[in-house]
Amino acid sequence: MQMNNLKQHSILNNIAIVGAGASGLLASIILGQAGFNVVVFDKNKKIGRKILATGNGKCNLSNKNISPCKFHTTNKEFLKYSLNNFDYTKLKKFFEDIGLELISEENGKTYPITLQSSSVVDILSYEASSLKVKFILDTKVKTIKYDKDSFCLSFNDTIQKFDKVIIASGSKAMSKLGSCDSGYDFAKSFGHTIVEPFASLVQLKSSNKFIQNLSGVKLKSKVILMVNNRQILDLNGDLLFTNYGISGNAILDISHKASYFLNSGDKVQVVLDIFPDFTKDELNLKLTKLLKNSKDKDKYFWLIGFIHKRMIKFVVDNCGISHNTSKASQLNKKDIIKLSYFLKNIKIDINDTNGLENAEVSGGGVDISQIDFKTMQSKLQNGLYFVGEVLDIDGQCGGYNLHWAFASGYTCAKAIQKELK
Repeated sequence: MQMNNLKQHSILNNIAIVGAGASGLLASIILGQAGFNVVVFDKNKKIGRKILATGNGKCNLSNKNISPCKFHTTNKEFLKYSLNNFDYTKLKKFFEDIGLELISEENGKTYPITLQSSSVVDILSYEASSLKVKFILDTKVKTIKYDKDSFCLSFNDTIQKFDKVIIASGSKAMSKLGSCDSGYDFAKSFGHTIVEPFASLVQLKSSNKFIQNLSGVKLKSKVILMVNNRQILDLNGDLLFTNYGISGNAILDISHKASYFLNSGDKVQVVLDIFPDFTKDELNLKLTKLLKNSKDKDKYFWLIGFIHKRMIKFVVDNCGISHNTSKASQLNKKDIIKLSYFLKNIKIDINDTNGLENAEVSGGGVDISQIDFKTMQSKLQNGLYFVGEVLDIDGQCGGYNLHWAFASGYTCAKAIQKELK
């Protein structure tokens, strides 16, 4: 379809926002409060679909411990301006001012006091609408072109002109919630470089046969990421075995690097220490004492009060103890050493992630070296802005990604306000 055949509308002094997610909604409110005419486009029939799914429906929208060190990107200095400009205190005040109370857990995770993600979407939607922000939903923006000091957006056999455009379209992650890669295409059409997107905050797949037998087992564990037999990072947290591999917050937090190295063809392993609070010697002493009081028990049953019951057979059968052993009384000092070593060194081969379609966010995106960190404006095209997950920035699990979306939207909107007012 040729643009010349489309019906044209000229709407000057207006701002177009492509994407009605966290960053787009917050930017629309700030701009609406400043008196701008704002039009928000979204391909979904409802706004904030991804917000509704966050935090298991409770919407973990921020974290009291917000810091650039909680993010993955090529330049963490890029983050500092927005995270300082719209820190936790400012985010909390913003939401309180529009009628949403927040609560925080001891670990810093912050939620609406209702523990309903719908509260966040409803409040943002109401505030934007009350400020005369116009929503054009169930509509895909086909092209964005710059012509004679204005941007021409084509959609629904129509072209509209805008002074400025904010790309807040998100990433390819979780496509079942309406995510798409249109933002990358718009960026490329203006000459931007796209760092190839990959799954982050995602479950990891393993071909190890024992995994399926442990499906559903939840543990607190130290998780060590190994790449080509070299330790890359380690952290403590929740772990969940699944029928395809491993999940849980600890796994999600290492998944960015695991996914990156998998895509590079490297050998990736996860090593579990399921007793991280004990040193090797302390664990040896614990098991020795337990064995002393369990001589007449079965080789599996003597561990029933110490190890998750569904883990026991796997541990005993794979730690190096003779398969001819049937009673705890047959175990010796060397067996205890083998057992304690295994409990702190369970190796899991990782052969894939659970894919972008199941990832909470994606790594990669618009190259931030081509974006002005104080305004979120493109360095290649004046009046074009990129915010939120479309950029090559993603955070750890715990509210960091939503906070970044809000903060970048705020920085962008305030910069536009400063320039045009």
